[in-house]
Amino acid sequence: MANHQQQVPFTIKLKTCLKMCIQRLRYAQEKQQALAKQDRRTVAQLLSDGKETKAQYRVENLINNDIHIELLEILELYCELLHARVNIVNTIQDEVDLISNHIEDGINEAVRSLIFANLYVPEVKELTQLKELLVHKYGIEFLKCIVDDKVGVPDKVLKKCSPNVPGNDLVVLYLKEIASTYDVPYSLLSDEEEEEESLDESNEKQDDDSADDESSEGGVKDNHPSNKKPIVAMDNDDDISTNSKLPITIKKPRKNSETVKTDLKIPKEIKKEVKVVHTKKKTSTEQDDLEELKKRFAALRR
Repeated sequence: MANHQQQVPFTIKLKTCLKMCIQRLRYAQEKQQALAKQDRRTVAQLLSDGKETKAQYRVENLINNDIHIELLEILELYCELLHARVNIVNTIQDEVDLISNHIEDGINEAVRSLIFANLYVPEVKELTQLKELLVHKYGIEFLKCIVDDKVGVPDKVLKKCSPNVPGNDLVVLYLKEIASTYDVPYSLLSDEEEEEESLDESNEKQDDDSADDESSEGGVKDNHPSNKKPIVAMDNDDDISTNSKLPITIKKPRKNSETVKTDLKIPKEIKKEVKVVHTKKKTSTEQDDLEELKKRFAALRR
């Protein structure tokens, strides 16, 4: 009696492959982000040593790495979308069905983006397996029109798959951000930014003086900076617990190649009511590096 090997259904293959892609994409992001932190420290050290030209070249590479991380994030979201709608994907008959009925739900865009981006993310081999599954379903001509003619691939994916030498303005913004974060000198830090910092310090001093006056008049002194003004604006990673004295909290977007130009825009009418909180990065110690290394090893063991 012949043994017939039971074929695994396409839905199960696709679902398993997507799950593996999601895990590998997350790991790739964590690895790249850890390297990016090290690169930023290196750039800060170069600025501190007065080697601005060398720092500029390092920042160009850092920007392209940030763009690659953004690509990994986008691909992870596409995989999540297909994973959540895997049963719908299984019912799609061909490319005509895909275009006719699955543009609004995002499946068409996700499928095309994942097939196209596979060539630009060699560190995630599972994407190649995913591409092969999708090509088996939709045909080799479908693959050719995506890879050769970029049909249906969104601009945000095309741009992040084709990094170029970053513009000088973006490089300078990165250098300013790193210099400000790590408190190191940089020749192009504008006088306006320095004046803004001194204005913040002056406002803090005025707040402290007014708090002292309240205390001397019998009031209760509250040293928490966020409680002196009704609105607090802070960096994305800062954490200030809200309470009745802090009704509004504003956070800047997380820094990447697209948001580095974005700062907190506070209307002049309410500027006096806003407390801006800036956080400097703590200097890395050997203990911090050891803890980071332990976390990376733990991630590898998973």
